[in-house]
Amino acid sequence: MAVCVAVIGKDNSPLYIGGIGSDTGSDSELSRQWLVHTALDALEERLSSANSNNTAPNATTPRPDLRDLYLGLLYSTDMHKIYGFVTNTRIKFVLVTSSTSPSGSNIRDAEVRTALRRLHALYADAICNPFHLPGEQIISQKFDKQVKNLMLNNV
Repeated sequence: MAVCVAVIGKDNSPLYIGGIGSDTGSDSELSRQWLVHTALDALEERLSSANSNNTAPNATTPRPDLRDLYLGLLYSTDMHKIYGFVTNTRIKFVLVTSSTSPSGSNIRDAEVRTALRRLHALYADAICNPFHLPGEQIISQKFDKQVKNLMLNNV
């Protein structure tokens, strides 16, 4: 089960952090932010290693497919698994799932990939709003409702 979803801007500023569950206290909000910010380190490490591999002069080294924006499992803890997705414009999506729930321990990679692609589509719809300023936080109630529905239904 998905616990938290985050959209991070190209300058690593959070554009949206949303979670589901009955705990809406400040402790859970801080733990969500902590999980997302620690995922940024793993995201940046993966992106820098992909860039260094992509500029290697040796033609025999395998290069990562830059068309595949899904980064997979970034890291896991005792309680959570954190997945990443990056767009061509360096917008980052982080999905945090619970590894302690019965449904969270057997999530397939294809399900996470699909959920992150749908999140990307929702993000694209939200920023196409003519009243949205690029680089600003997403405060749309429609986007929030669609993201929470995605988290409840897919992952």
